[in-house]
Amino acid sequence: MSVVSEFRHTFIDKDKQISSLAGGIVYDIFGNPEDSLCLSHLLEKAYSCYRTSLTKMCFRGWKSYISKKKMKAARLVERMEEAEMYHKQRRIKLAFIKWTAWVQFHKQRQNDALRKLQKVQDSVHCRNTITAWRRVVQDAKRAKEYFKRLERDIQENQNSEIPLGDGQDRLSLLPNKLSLKIDFSPEASWITDQTVERILRVHRVYVICVNLCGCTLVNAEIFKNLISVNAHILMQDENMKMILEGCRSLLHLNLAFTHITNATIRVLSRCCLMLRSLSLAYCTRFSDKGLQYLITGKGCHRLTYLDLSGCSQISMDGFTYVAKACSSLQQIVLDDLPTLTDTCVQVLVSRCRVLTVISILDSPYLSDVAFKTIADVISLTKIQIQGNNRMTDSSLKALCRSSLTLSEVQISDCPRMTDASLKSLGSLTKLCNLNISGCIKVTDMGIHYISEGPSSVQLRELDLSYCPKLTDLSLKRITQKCSSLTHLSVCFCENLTDNGFECLNSCTSLNSLDITGCKIHDKGLAALGTNHSLRKLTATECVFITDNGIKMFCRQCHHLELLDVCQCVCLTDRAIKALSFFCRTIATVRIAGCPKMTDTAVKYLTRIGHLLKELDVSGCPLLTDRTPSFLLCSCLQLRSISMLYCKNISKQAALKLQRRVQHWKHSNDDAPYSLD
Repeated sequence: MSVVSEFRHTFIDKDKQISSLAGGIVYDIFGNPEDSLCLSHLLEKAYSCYRTSLTKMCFRGWKSYISKKKMKAARLVERMEEAEMYHKQRRIKLAFIKWTAWVQFHKQRQNDALRKLQKVQDSVHCRNTITAWRRVVQDAKRAKEYFKRLERDIQENQNSEIPLGDGQDRLSLLPNKLSLKIDFSPEASWITDQTVERILRVHRVYVICVNLCGCTLVNAEIFKNLISVNAHILMQDENMKMILEGCRSLLHLNLAFTHITNATIRVLSRCCLMLRSLSLAYCTRFSDKGLQYLITGKGCHRLTYLDLSGCSQISMDGFTYVAKACSSLQQIVLDDLPTLTDTCVQVLVSRCRVLTVISILDSPYLSDVAFKTIADVISLTKIQIQGNNRMTDSSLKALCRSSLTLSEVQISDCPRMTDASLKSLGSLTKLCNLNISGCIKVTDMGIHYISEGPSSVQLRELDLSYCPKLTDLSLKRITQKCSSLTHLSVCFCENLTDNGFECLNSCTSLNSLDITGCKIHDKGLAALGTNHSLRKLTATECVFITDNGIKMFCRQCHHLELLDVCQCVCLTDRAIKALSFFCRTIATVRIAGCPKMTDTAVKYLTRIGHLLKELDVSGCPLLTDRTPSFLLCSCLQLRSISMLYCKNISKQAALKLQRRVQHWKHSNDDAPYSLD
């Protein structure tokens, strides 16, 4: 009731509340009908307010209950997820522990197996080594006994003639592994008689070849019974006489570029009865009279190889004497003889009918008469011709018709040769080496004859340099037909494009490629990189190649051994960085004439310094003294270094490398417009 009163008073004005209260008591005692109606209305209003308040209180209670229930459910879901995650991680941990134990077990088994295999391999290797050593010892004993008997026979028969027999010396029957070649030329400035004599006394049983180049302090009397002598530059007639009289069993003699005269050839004809190979290249002091001694004497009649290159003093009479005395010649070299005529060749081949190899480089006055005479008389396996303006297709046609076993042909710088010559060459069945560089009339049709010929599958070396009429079609035919090609040269073939070079990526046998002066771009170079058999690339004067092209090429060609990018003026250090990172087998790098190269490029090369053997940085003006220091520290295998026209590399720094390498070049001059 108090609540009703409270709500009732809420809706009664304050100034009437006292009077209403008093009146109410009176009215309650005596009663008043009008007031009872008013009171009833107020009671209803108060009850309505009370009910509304009670409803709100219940709703708030229900809302609070629902909220707590939802929170409890969310907490339960969260705890369930945590429990599931914990359970999952626990299972992963147990699985990982079991997998780790399994891996360790199998690694242990692999290690045990590897140790057992290594032990077996070491045992087999040791057994093979001991077996090979025993064989070497036995061979050495037999050789020593043989040479002892040989010395006794020589002493007993020193004054008698050596019979010709079947033309084969017993020394030549010895296995090659018993031979020993001694080279004194690197230390020629201090080598004396005593030093050489002491070395030969120890190794005399095995020595067959001695190089005396520049050894001016050595007396030739100490050499006896040598099979081969290289007397380059050193010997005069007096020294050669002592050697030849003491070494009557000589088989090979190289007198190229020496100052010998007719007297030496006279001794040759008297003493060298067993001589097989003789080189008189560029010896200009003997004459036809000296060659005449070959007829009167008994020596040099068994010669199978003769080199008369550069001996322009020999006339037709001299060749006549050679033909009469050396009818057993199989190989003859007549390079750099501008005086050589058709008659000389005719006289030579008229008697030397077993010739199989002829080299006639830079003899411009020979005509078809000489070559047709060769074709009529002998059958060749190898012929080399260069710089001849008179030879025509008919000569090569005759040679191919008579020499069906020709395997190596060089007809370079012969401008009158056309596709007809290649048609004749295409008919050969054993052709494996072809050089037609400088034959400017050759077209794609000529290459078609070669690629469709019977020898295309065995062709290994092909030189098409300076043939300006060749196009991408030729490269496509070569790739499709010449499956054994290992070396290809297309220098300065100006009509070749990237499309042609892309064809070469399918030539799986190609390991050496020369594209000097070609218009190749990065796209073509990247395509060449996909040929994983490529080992040597020469791209001199390919001015359109950039660092990106080198990077794309090296990224795919991991087994590269030689890279020549001389005078590729767009290349920078980034190209060498890619080379050193991807090509770990590189041994020869030539970047001459690349003006943007700095010391950083050489520093990159030190990453592969353990294999680098040859480096050419000529014409790189930005290189400094840091370059020699980098090479000294890291490139221990370096054998050749060229630093010409490097004005910022001092002489003192360059000289530090000279003691470490065999071939060394350096200069501070300004670079010319083009480097040779």
